[in-house]
This record gives sequence, C-alpha cells and structure tokens, in this order.
Amino acid sequence: MTSYFAVIKRIRLFMPGLLLLVLVSANLTAAVEPARADAAETLEIVGDGVDNPVTLSLDQLNSMEQYEHIYSTINTWPTKRWYAARGVSLRDLFIQAEINSNATLIKLISSDGYDVTLTVKELIEDKRYYFPGLKDNDPADGSIPGLSEGAVEVEPILALCSAEGSDDLGAMNDRDALLLVLGQRAVTEQTNHLFLKYISKIEVLTTAPETWDSPKANIPSGTILPVGAEIELSNKNNNEDKIYYTTDGTTPTIDSPMFNWSASRWWDQRGDVKGVNKAIEVEKDTIIKMITIGPGKLDSEVVTFKFTADLTGKAVDPTKVPGGPPTGVFLDTNRIDQPVGSTFRLEATIVPFNADNQDLIWRSSDTRVATVDNRGLVTIVGPGTAIITVTTADGRYKATCLINGPEAVQSEKDIAAEKEQEQTAAEPQSKDLPGDGEPDLKAVVNDIVDLPEPDARLEYLAKIDELSADELVGIQQLEFESLQAFELTADTIPLPLKEARDRMQLYTAIILLVFLFSGAGHKYIQYMKERS
Repeated sequence: MTSYFAVIKRIRLFMPGLLLLVLVSANLTAAVEPARADAAETLEIVGDGVDNPVTLSLDQLNSMEQYEHIYSTINTWPTKRWYAARGVSLRDLFIQAEINSNATLIKLISSDGYDVTLTVKELIEDKRYYFPGLKDNDPADGSIPGLSEGAVEVEPILALCSAEGSDDLGAMNDRDALLLVLGQRAVTEQTNHLFLKYISKIEVLTTAPETWDSPKANIPSGTILPVGAEIELSNKNNNEDKIYYTTDGTTPTIDSPMFNWSASRWWDQRGDVKGVNKAIEVEKDTIIKMITIGPGKLDSEVVTFKFTADLTGKAVDPTKVPGGPPTGVFLDTNRIDQPVGSTFRLEATIVPFNADNQDLIWRSSDTRVATVDNRGLVTIVGPGTAIITVTTADGRYKATCLINGPEAVQSEKDIAAEKEQEQTAAEPQSKDLPGDGEPDLKAVVNDIVDLPEPDARLEYLAKIDELSADELVGIQQLEFESLQAFELTADTIPLPLKEARDRMQLYTAIILLVFLFSGAGHKYIQYMKERS
C-alpha cells in the first residue's frame, strides 16, 4: 500500500496542470465580467471660472435637493433612448461654487480617465427638453425624427441614480453615479455620448472656446449639374460635429435637417451609411446653406453652396467623370500653435476635387516634436518646432504646416527659410521605377492602421523592414530626409491590471482551498490509494 506521503507527491505532479486551469478560468472570468470603475467618494468643482471651489462628499450630494425626471436622448449610431434619472441640478452646484461671469467652458472628468467638455452656454444657458414624442414615427431609428410637440423643459443634473434605456423611475440604481444627464435642445439632437459616468471632478474654465470648422459639399459651388446628381456634405470629423442644412434659402439652426446622422466612428461597422447619411438630390436650381454644431465649441460660420440644374440633359455629373491627375493640394491651415499633449486634425484638399488619385502621404520633420497619422491627425508630443508635410501620391505637389510648440529652438522665420511653406510642385526624379514607372504608394497610404476615433494614448510605429521594396522606392521618390517613425495617438484607456491580478490570485487561492479541503480532495486521495 502506497504511503500517504506518496499520495501527496502524486498530487503535486498534477498541481501545475490544475494551476493552469485555475489561471485560465480566472482570466476568462475577468474578461466576461469587466471591472466596474467605482464612483468617486467626492466631487470637486474647481477652476478659474469659479470663485468658491468646493469639494462635496456623496453624503452631502444626497442631502441636497434632488431633481427627478425622464430624459429623451439619441446616440451617434443613431438610436433613440429613454433615461430615468435623479440627482443634483448642475445649476445648484455652480451657484454653490460661485461660478463667475468669465466662465466659458465646463470640463467634466470621470474617475476612469474620460472627460466631456461643454460650453457654459450649451450646458447652463440654453434650454433643454424632454421630448415625449421622441419615439413617434420610429421607436428606435434616430435618423427618423420624432415629434417635438409636448416638450418639457428639464434640468441638466449629476445623477446619483439612473436607469439607462428606461422610462421607469422605479428601475433606477446608483451603478453609474455620478452620471451627467441632460436634455435635448431639439428632438433630433444627439446627446447620449455626453452622458459621462463616474464623474469626480468639474473644471470651470475661462478659456475662449474654439469654433467648429465649416462644412463643405463634395462638389464645388457654382457647378452646373444634371438632374438627379447627388450632393454629399462633410466636415473635418463627421463625428459629434453635426451638419445642419437648409435648401430653401433660410439660415440653418439646430432644428434644421441633419446630414451626418451616423457618426464616422461607426462607419466601418455598418454597411448602410449612405442610406442613413443620405445625399441631397438635385431636382432644380439648389442653394444649400449649412452649419456645424457640436459640443464644447462655438457653432461654425454658415456657408452657402449654389448649384444650377441642367434641364437639357447635356450636363455631366462630375463625380462620375475622372478628373485626371492631381494639380495641387492645400491644407486648411499653415500653422498650429498649441501646447504639448494637444491634438489637431489637418484637412487636406486635392485639386481637382475628382482627381483620379486621392491618396496622400503625411510626414513630420521631427517626430520628437509632433507626429501625424495617415488621416492628418497631428499630436504635439514635445517642445520645439516641426513641419508637417502632406504630399500627393505621385510626389509632385505638397503643402506644409508649421508646428510651433513651446520652448521652440528656432524662430518661425528660421523654419520658414529652411522649409517651403507654400504649395510647391516637386521636380520629377529620374529613378528606376517598377512597372510603368509609377511608384506603388497606395500601400504606404492605405495599409497604415486606421485607428478608431476615439481616444486613447496608444502608440504605433511603422518600421522600415515592414515595407516592401516597391514601397521604399515610392518613398525615395518623395526625397524624404529620412524615413520617419509615425506615432499614432489616441486618448487614454485605463486598464485595471492590478485589480484583475488581485482578483485572479484570490480565485486561485479559493479554488485550491476548496479542492484540497473539501470532499473532492479527499475522494481524489482515496482514488489514488485504491489505484496503488
């Protein structure tokens, strides 16, 4: 009969496999049950826009007068939703913090690293409503407007209790506290993406708000178009910056029709984008007036595009006719002057608008100062000065933008003398090129990972050894000083590694104890004895 110690020795042989099983189970559990970011114990209201900064505990917030209501909202997919919420009015909180007349921006920050910025006007001064007719005409599709009749004015609040997707006040819980909840200014306004969870800090700022970039049409104003031609509208981001337009000559407002119902962050996940963001069909002479409206910035200027409808049938739709090779490229700005850590999207326009090849090459002269991705998103990563250059795929035309960061080592005049600031046609180079003599740059432009919008600080490097020989030839054709390592950056996504690791260790200990000291452990020992 095998001794007890021999049985224990055999058990130890199985321990590595058991531990591996436990570790895998713990990891699967952690993946299935994502960690919840606990609500902060206090709320801070600070900044140069308040004269009496305050710190309030959850008990103090609960003891204040509570505001309770149903809210209507639409997300950027877009989908219509209800919210039941109860909490403290933001107006009351700002009165307590003594918000001053210089306040312009309100930045709400969550305990898990995310934030939302709104102007004082849109959060506090503009009237916001609950629309009980939101789901009329269609209960879910946010691109089909509901009814605005019967709107009830509601307060923007920090909710201590809420119920997502419900109009039942009895279904509320404190899972998302403190949660920003606010009404809509129009029955079509998309606000759900602003409902920030776990708010722990509010900064009231006196910084002058930026202005949204004006939208544009895909066809130049003044073009003669055949009846049935389709006009598409766009702006820099096509995300939360919404385009409102009119075709009757009136000035567009937030109550006007919206063009980009579905935000660009979702376009790669749905195949019906053009069916949601529907083009404007030309049936007669058309005047389109449009404006960009979105959170945290001032409305853009109203721009006007005029189109003449050709009733003779002789006009050709320019979007369906090749425009030939590019004859130029332009940037929307030739200078960015912002602090380290800031981001800015450059918009490049190729001439003609229907050029055969719309591909562009982006590069930075110094990635220690600023980086740029393949969509023109510039991130200022260090002090100094850099030049962002965009070049057409054939290498013939380029445009530049000066990045003049803090503690610049050279003056703008010095940089301008060294780098061309105007659009320049490059001299053709006599290189031995593959095939028909055109460098294959499409892979260089299009194969760079297209990161989703939002917003994390993740870095990606393009290595020389990952490029094919043809791609390297194409890069050499552009006479770059050196192959740059582009760093693509987005906002921080906090990863609760320590919490997951602690949970995994706890699971391991519990399972081992249960196995060794329960009936299962004793039965296993008895089984080994019987086998012996």
